[in-house]
Amino acid sequence: MLVVALLACDPAQPQVEEKPGRDSGEPDTGDSAEPESCGEPAALPVSASYLSGFQGSEDFAFDAEGYLVALDAQGTLLGIDQLGQQKVILPNATNFGAGMRFLPGGDLVFADAEKGNLARVNPSTGELTVVLSGLEYPNGLDVDYDGFVYVSEQNAGRVRRIDPDSGDYTTVAKNLYNPNGVTFSVGHDTLYVGSFGAGVAWAVDRDGDDWAEPRVYATTPEAPGVPPDWCATYGEGSECPVYYGYGIGTCAVDDEGDLECAMVYDTGACDGLAAGDGCVTERFDAQVSSSCTEGADGLFCPHTNAEWIGACVGERQGESCEVHGVVGTCYTSYEGVLACYDWQSYYDGMESGCIDQAAGSTCEIDHELFPSVGVCGDGTAYGLGDNVCLPGGYTYSERGGLDGINVDACDNLYVTEYIQGMVWRFDAEGAEAQLAAKLRSSWIPNLHWGNGVGGWDPELLYVMDRDRGGVFALPVGVEGHGDAYTP
Repeated sequence: MLVVALLACDPAQPQVEEKPGRDSGEPDTGDSAEPESCGEPAALPVSASYLSGFQGSEDFAFDAEGYLVALDAQGTLLGIDQLGQQKVILPNATNFGAGMRFLPGGDLVFADAEKGNLARVNPSTGELTVVLSGLEYPNGLDVDYDGFVYVSEQNAGRVRRIDPDSGDYTTVAKNLYNPNGVTFSVGHDTLYVGSFGAGVAWAVDRDGDDWAEPRVYATTPEAPGVPPDWCATYGEGSECPVYYGYGIGTCAVDDEGDLECAMVYDTGACDGLAAGDGCVTERFDAQVSSSCTEGADGLFCPHTNAEWIGACVGERQGESCEVHGVVGTCYTSYEGVLACYDWQSYYDGMESGCIDQAAGSTCEIDHELFPSVGVCGDGTAYGLGDNVCLPGGYTYSERGGLDGINVDACDNLYVTEYIQGMVWRFDAEGAEAQLAAKLRSSWIPNLHWGNGVGGWDPELLYVMDRDRGGVFALPVGVEGHGDAYTP
């Protein structure tokens, strides 16, 4: 049988009425954490200074001892201060971590994108607890004054509000396109969510105990915008793009009656088999010989050939590999399977996907790790031809890859634009983007204000640089919007 995991809902987890997620078990008004005044933001753009010697992590947080806490390339959770001193908090925490924040009581939470977990760590003991599993590429997160954790699930197009004590959750927003960074406004009455690829930031307003429908709050320059809804266009039962468009799913109706793109795992092909046993599934109506792999719903047969999976057995992501003389890199597929990957084979699939097809036609990219559906269109932005299969059904653009997102004490919204190295500021709803800084980096995933401890200036906005393993410091002239955790 085929198990369909709907991207808009996780039926395996009960949705219950929340309780405050504080370490003390009591709600917190947060009055002491909210900034008392706005101040005067600096004129833009600003010139950034640079601090080297820090791990190039997807996200980071400042603790009460003056350490920048992050995950290094080996998956170790550690702190580094401005004197270069280090402390190891937890070895082998994860191979791929994303959003990271401190809870009001001092525990750290981070999104374990590799395992699909929200993890909680006691920094004093290094003890790790899984708060909630089964998340679909958990990425950005923030914590409100009551200690609840808000996590974006990029592959599911939603944001959940999670109690870090019990794991109970509710869905705050859904039907978002590649939701990535998450942050609160001043007072924590609006949640902002950035889109990786569309260049938009949504605002989700509190409505009493509920949340209003997401609305587009801001858009960065030259961004492609949110693409048309694939399932609304092509209907129930059609193949559809998942995982940024680089994977295949099926349009299906979820528990709330919405037509959504759903991941499809072939568990039936592994009935009676064990992990590692050979199995046969189909990809674009052709048979694929693969090997049974453990997933969230049990064993399934991936859409990746067994040879490409076997080339990375015992290896870590990023290690080199080779299949049939083709040298590649071990990489995690859209189904969460580590296998050998090379970019050229994907580009070849884009070009072959539109042979003898007119522009605007639906198409298929047959690839071992990232088989996908799309629309034939101009591929010159890839350095390819003028009629190739573009994943996800919209024209590719290097603009609009919003990654980090944060808010200052004046309610100005800041976002980082991946690849471009730009930090943008929006000072009013609907206002045009202002360039806050152009940074010499193509990988600036997150940004946070200093907390005033250990030289981390509360009026400097620190931006992670994964290219060189450092942080940029932007003199924006005002403090942050107020955090649930204060040292």
